[in-house]
Amino acid sequence: MELGLKIKQRNQTFIKIEMNKLQRKEKLIQSIKENKGLLTLAAAKAGVTYWTLWKYSKEFPEIREAVDEAKESMLDFAEGKLYQAISEGNMTAIIFFLKTKGKSRGFIERAELTGAEGMPLININVNSDLTKTNITDVIARLSSN
Repeated sequence: MELGLKIKQRNQTFIKIEMNKLQRKEKLIQSIKENKGLLTLAAAKAGVTYWTLWKYSKEFPEIREAVDEAKESMLDFAEGKLYQAISEGNMTAIIFFLKTKGKSRGFIERAELTGAEGMPLININVNSDLTKTNITDVIARLSSN
């Protein structure tokens, strides 16, 4: 009878631990959402350390998904604000957008020099048999072209 009682107590302890984990997991997910995926703030709000939250995000895919969703949501929000600023004529927002999204249309600040079809201008095959003299000769020939 004593063995049966110990097993029952052990099972009850295990159930309490699992319930605690489940409650903590739900609390962390809520905190992550409320804090837009900022883990340090979410951890503090949930009453745990950053490292505890990080550990839980590795252990529970639902927490990792909540972090990813919150960060994507914040990115969408910021992108919406950028579009709003552009539509209001904010020149800084317009320039930023063109520099980051309009590169294919020539809105870049640096020139990218390439050969045909994006290949390097000069293609040099270097192998381990080259000596210092050989390299100097190759550079001299390329310079004369």
